[in-house]
Amino acid sequence: MRIFMKYIIRNIWENKLRGFLILFSLMVSTFVVFLNFVARDDIIHQYETLHEESYRGYDMIVNHEDTDDPFFKEDEFKTDNIDASNKLSAITTFGVVDNDELTLQLYGCNRKSYLDEGLFVISEEDNFSNSKDNQILISPQLAKNYGYELGDKISIETQIGVKEYEIGAIAKETGLFLGVDNENLIVMTNSEVEEITEQENKSNVLMISLADKSNIKNSIKTLEENNDDFVVETLVDQETMDSNINMISQVLLIILILVLLMNYYVISSNAKVILLSRTPVVGTFRSLGASKIKVNSILVLENLVYGLLGGIFGVICGFYFRETILETIAQGVLSNAPLGEISAPINYVYIIFALIFAVIIQLISVIHVIYHIGNYSIKNLIFEELSSVQKVSIVLTVLGFVLQGFSYVLYRINNSYNLILAILALVFAMAGGILVLPFITKYLSLFMTKINKLIFGEAPSLGTRNISTSKIINSNIKLVVISLSMILMIFMTSSSLENLFVKAKGSFELDLQLYGMEKKENDYLKLKRVQGVKDLQFLYSYTNTLTVNGNEMNLILCGFEDERLGVKNKDGKIENLKNGEVMIDEFYAIKNGFEIGDQLEIESDDFKTKKIKVEIVGTIDSSIFTTARNTIVFSEDQFKKNVSDIPSSIYVGTDKNLTQMKKTLYKELSGENITVETFNEFIENQEQQVSGLLSMVWIFLILSILLSAIGLVNNQVIGFIQRKREYAVLYSVSMSKFQLNIMIFFEIISSFLIGCISGLVLSIWMSKLLGVLLSSIGIYLEFSFQWGNIFTVVGSIFVVLMLTAIIPIFKILRMNVIEEIKYE
Repeated sequence: MRIFMKYIIRNIWENKLRGFLILFSLMVSTFVVFLNFVARDDIIHQYETLHEESYRGYDMIVNHEDTDDPFFKEDEFKTDNIDASNKLSAITTFGVVDNDELTLQLYGCNRKSYLDEGLFVISEEDNFSNSKDNQILISPQLAKNYGYELGDKISIETQIGVKEYEIGAIAKETGLFLGVDNENLIVMTNSEVEEITEQENKSNVLMISLADKSNIKNSIKTLEENNDDFVVETLVDQETMDSNINMISQVLLIILILVLLMNYYVISSNAKVILLSRTPVVGTFRSLGASKIKVNSILVLENLVYGLLGGIFGVICGFYFRETILETIAQGVLSNAPLGEISAPINYVYIIFALIFAVIIQLISVIHVIYHIGNYSIKNLIFEELSSVQKVSIVLTVLGFVLQGFSYVLYRINNSYNLILAILALVFAMAGGILVLPFITKYLSLFMTKINKLIFGEAPSLGTRNISTSKIINSNIKLVVISLSMILMIFMTSSSLENLFVKAKGSFELDLQLYGMEKKENDYLKLKRVQGVKDLQFLYSYTNTLTVNGNEMNLILCGFEDERLGVKNKDGKIENLKNGEVMIDEFYAIKNGFEIGDQLEIESDDFKTKKIKVEIVGTIDSSIFTTARNTIVFSEDQFKKNVSDIPSSIYVGTDKNLTQMKKTLYKELSGENITVETFNEFIENQEQQVSGLLSMVWIFLILSILLSAIGLVNNQVIGFIQRKREYAVLYSVSMSKFQLNIMIFFEIISSFLIGCISGLVLSIWMSKLLGVLLSSIGIYLEFSFQWGNIFTVVGSIFVVLMLTAIIPIFKILRMNVIEEIKYE
């Protein structure tokens, strides 16, 4: 065994370049698999760590149900029936920094108690006193982002006018200042915020710590039963956490599928060349008495080592880069994910499974080659008399067409957007396309041979004829098709997203959007009197996980009077909706099995009417409003009556400078946590989130594509080495070096043309399948084919590929004919 291992290690070292390509491909694949394994544990650990560091053991938060008058005395909330170990109250409001757009949360509390509990930790101070009303404690993020220092004065627009405060202390980034949610929070005394809100000895926030942490749900239920006018929530939402984990896991699964589809053929083609170069040694072993099983075992062991090494490198990358990748995905697909550091202990079972995965991928990629080598005669192995002629297998060609047929059938029958069926359709499409590629290549090359002979002559014709018979050239075409189809598929996805954002911009009617309202519409009608406000519109919507007919679903409920914000009528009209009637997104209805005429029972404790019974009377298209298309539309009257009478957004039209109007609105709404942004800012924020996710997908694919490019160049070199005697003979008997170069040039240009055409066709089909796959995880995207841009990408890649023709042409010019043919 020791001799065999030395032999295997020497072989790996002798094939450094191809070995590197294999190891790198395995590393990338194993890395993504490892991320799939650890994502759930990391996110759960992240939530738990943030909860512990932020809330210091406090389990739930209590607010008054009445948002118009949210203040209460602490003794109004009954906690007699639970075992509460501690309670802390606070009174909060909002203010705007004078002459700025910065909204601050004014957090009034017993500062000593909060500091003692570790909810705030002071980093630096300047004669700070917990009891001084004119001194404030600010977050480190606020100090960093706006350049505030100890002793600085801040003028804040409050409900009772502009008040000036001195920064007495800057906190550490821990406790309630951990993360981004409270970076604009400033800590005041109770008495100061009570004066601003005119609420003496009252609070609007109560945090409770339980002695028994194992029974939080039952404690919340008990508290809600004993306190009808209050809302009790856990400080970490389990439903939100589970939803985030599922979404990230599904995105990682899609990335894994794309990477595997790419890397399998990179690994397979390079490993095949390495094994075929070993045939004389295999023949020698066989001639000395080694059995087929023994020799095949050595080859399997060598590839097992490749798998283990690639797997180990992938796991190491997982240890060092998983935090960055998961954070990027979280920012791209989630709007409320925590972004703290990830440091969950690694479950060693995941490492073992990741290594096993790498070994299996490597063995699957080469096992058929090992089997064929084992079937060659000893003579053929020793003298390398192995066929380099590409043969079209009827069985594999038929199988390829069958897989494409299965892919189409799955695409047609997957009306419910099942994730497994969508994955199978995509995999079958790629596998089927690769299996039928030799058949397509053969007949396209024969057709091009006739064309070239008629137009350009014998040398170009001979070049295209070689395509149908050369394994190396067919391998290059395969790599081009795989790489190009992946590039175009992701490019079309990016283009479709950009097109979606363009449509979204066109659907907004006014200039500014306000959100974060806590009062009813009448309280905001005063904005019509603000100078510069020309139009004011209110949007009613509610987004959360709801119970629908006994099943939990994440939905967006809207109250509309007509088509708005990109929500279009499909079957029926929104303006005709009556009480008890709703319209549902057409895609979401199909995915979840809803039909017109179905009765829905929608439940939520947040609703004004806890249980709403409605009938589906029509369908809508909300693809511009939300990519999830999980929209149900009520009439505005019913929404305000049964769901919520607080607007979710306010749209403002103005003829004034938008920056100045934002400042004006912030001042007008001081005391509320309202955000004002232009529609361009809103769209840009959405684009940044999505572009971050797409950038990460591009990184993985570009790494794989780079490996394919190196493999292409390597194939060109290997192809020249295998055929240089053929070139020398042709030169010595019938062709000049110029004609040889013309032959090689047409051989390369024709092969890459076939690869680009095949890759383009395959990418169009796979893009449609990717659209179904994205829809199956709740991301609906209408793919748009912008042919001008697509052909530009294909043309650019074709030009880059043609640069590889320089290598064999240059070698032909330097070829010594006598040296090459003297052994023939």
